[in-house]
Amino acid sequence: MDHALKPQTEPDPYEPAAEAIIEACGGDPREAVIALMGERDYLAGRVEALERSVSWGFARAGAAR
Repeated sequence: MDHALKPQTEPDPYEPAAEAIIEACGGDPREAVIALMGERDYLAGRVEALERSVSWGFARAGAAR
Protein backbone atom coordinates (compact mmCIF):
# COMPACT_ATOMS: atom_id res chain seq x y z
CA MET A 1 0.00 0.00 0.00
CA ASP A 2 1.24 3.47 -0.86
CA HIS A 3 1.94 5.33 2.40
CA ALA A 4 0.91 8.61 0.74
CA LEU A 5 -2.67 7.26 0.50
CA LYS A 6 -2.78 5.94 4.05
CA PRO A 7 -4.93 8.20 6.25
CA GLN A 8 -2.97 10.07 8.91
CA THR A 9 -4.13 9.45 12.44
CA GLU A 10 -3.64 11.84 15.30
CA PRO A 11 -1.48 10.57 18.14
CA ASP A 12 -3.48 9.48 21.16
CA PRO A 13 -3.14 12.31 23.72
CA TYR A 14 -3.65 9.83 26.59
CA GLU A 15 -0.84 7.48 25.55
CA PRO A 16 2.00 9.31 27.38
CA ALA A 17 -0.08 9.64 30.55
CA ALA A 18 -1.10 5.97 30.40
CA GLU A 19 2.52 4.91 30.02
CA ALA A 20 3.54 7.12 32.96
CA ILE A 21 0.80 5.68 35.18
CA ILE A 22 1.74 2.10 34.30
CA GLU A 23 5.41 2.88 34.91
CA ALA A 24 4.56 4.45 38.29
CA CYS A 25 2.79 1.20 39.18
CA GLY A 26 5.88 -0.89 38.53
CA GLY A 27 4.89 -1.71 34.95
CA ASP A 28 1.81 -3.66 36.07
CA PRO A 29 -1.28 -2.58 34.07
CA ARG A 30 -3.61 -4.23 36.60
CA GLU A 31 -2.12 -2.19 39.43
CA ALA A 32 -2.48 0.93 37.27
CA VAL A 33 -6.19 0.21 36.75
CA ILE A 34 -6.67 -0.30 40.49
CA ALA A 35 -4.86 2.98 41.22
CA LEU A 36 -7.01 4.83 38.68
CA MET A 37 -10.19 3.38 40.17
CA GLY A 38 -9.10 4.62 43.58
CA GLU A 39 -8.41 8.07 42.15
CA ARG A 40 -11.81 8.08 40.48
CA ASP A 41 -13.52 7.25 43.78
CA TYR A 42 -11.56 9.97 45.58
CA LEU A 43 -12.48 12.57 42.96
CA ALA A 44 -16.14 11.50 42.96
CA GLY A 45 -16.18 12.02 46.73
CA ARG A 46 -14.68 15.49 46.31
CA VAL A 47 -17.34 16.40 43.71
CA GLU A 48 -20.08 15.20 46.07
CA ALA A 49 -18.63 17.27 48.94
CA LEU A 50 -18.42 20.34 46.73
CA GLU A 51 -21.99 19.85 45.52
CA ARG A 52 -23.17 19.73 49.14
CA SER A 53 -21.33 22.97 49.89
CA VAL A 54 -22.94 24.94 47.03
CA SER A 55 -25.64 27.41 48.04
CA TRP A 56 -28.86 26.09 46.53
CA GLY A 57 -30.23 29.63 46.25
CA PHE A 58 -27.30 30.52 44.02
CA ALA A 59 -27.62 27.29 42.06
CA ARG A 60 -31.34 27.88 41.40
CA ALA A 61 -30.70 31.48 40.34
CA GLY A 62 -27.99 30.33 37.95
CA ALA A 63 -30.24 27.66 36.45
CA ALA A 64 -33.05 30.15 35.81
CA ARG A 65 -30.89 32.27 33.51
